[in-house]
Amino acid sequence: MNAGRKPEVPPAEQLEGLRKARDHYSELADNIRDGSSDSSETSEQRRAGESAARRIAAAYENSFNNLKAVINRRGRK
Repeated sequence: MNAGRKPEVPPAEQLEGLRKARDHYSELADNIRDGSSDSSETSEQRRAGESAARRIAAAYENSFNNLKAVINRRGRK
């Protein structure tokens, strides 16, 4: 009985979720850079927003790569 406990998400689904999140934030950063966001923002605000989105995308990329390495190590044992 796993009352209150969520079932574990399979690694393949975790990778897919991380990939989608990374792609979302990369696209967001590109849109901010290209000026597709609110035009009332200053260029400094746009740069800060783009930088934040790229940092988040990079963090998702690192998580994706780390999980992939764990999966590969488990497969070799």
